[in-house]
Amino acid sequence: MGQLLDRILDFENMTEAWEETRKAGETPGVDHVSVRRFQRHWETHLWDIIADVRANAYRPWPLRIITIPKRSGGKRRLGVPTLTDRVLQRAVLQMLGPRLDRKFLSCSYGYRPKRSLFHAVAAILKYRDRKLTWVLDADIDSFFDSMDQPLLWTLIQKEVRDPGVLRLLQLWLEVGVVNAHQQKGVSQGMPISPLLSNLYLHEMDWQLVRNRWALVRYADDFIVLTYSRTEAERCQGIVADILDDLMLEFQSEKTHVTSFDEGFEFLGVFFDKDSYTYTWQDKRVQVHGSQGPLWGMWDYFPHGYE
Repeated sequence: MGQLLDRILDFENMTEAWEETRKAGETPGVDHVSVRRFQRHWETHLWDIIADVRANAYRPWPLRIITIPKRSGGKRRLGVPTLTDRVLQRAVLQMLGPRLDRKFLSCSYGYRPKRSLFHAVAAILKYRDRKLTWVLDADIDSFFDSMDQPLLWTLIQKEVRDPGVLRLLQLWLEVGVVNAHQQKGVSQGMPISPLLSNLYLHEMDWQLVRNRWALVRYADDFIVLTYSRTEAERCQGIVADILDDLMLEFQSEKTHVTSFDEGFEFLGVFFDKDSYTYTWQDKRVQVHGSQGPLWGMWDYFPHGYE
């Protein structure tokens, strides 16, 4: 058994994972075990999980599929693991997340410690004040449903060497696959999914950043800021090629070149010329210039990323 898996299965780490899972919500998985029921004998449950993983007997339950409304219309598909599986995934996330986070670039703001929408907005304002006022406002078509699992697995194997951890990740990819026939998709709703999404899109990040494009990405939503419309249109072609290599594509209806003069919305914040507007505590806040009351964004997750 590898050192990474040993640290994951340490009882203190497992306890922390249980506490975070408990605080995250009541939604049970397909086994109908609630937080309240799990909590009655939580220590025994944790030791059982540890024993199963060490004995190579652990198998995840199928996901409970639910749908929630999207702000833009339609439904978002979520795959909810059982509490047992959520606890173990979070235990892995607590150990593997910091390792991978050191690899990720500063242009990535979603699902990362000490980073939030606040920091993404601050970066956009910095680029605006440097006269990068043209914007490629991009949307990836069905990102989580379209991730190519063989490619993702190749990326995982480059970063994770512990065979026990690889086995767990492979099991979760198998139950979380959205299109088994095409080996595509990672279900949203699994605690490990956001980390895997950042690992996948890191391949786009470094290609753009190494060529000095001003990228701001929050999970699968991103913009690229440029000095001119021509540059932004050229960047759109470059990004399309990168996404094609990742077996992804733009959602054409939601991807376009715009500017601060025309105005655009990114993650619920509307940028218009030298001002930006957002809602905090049900109040509309409009700020002119680069400074203003951004405190409402410190703990804010954009709609759909909670």
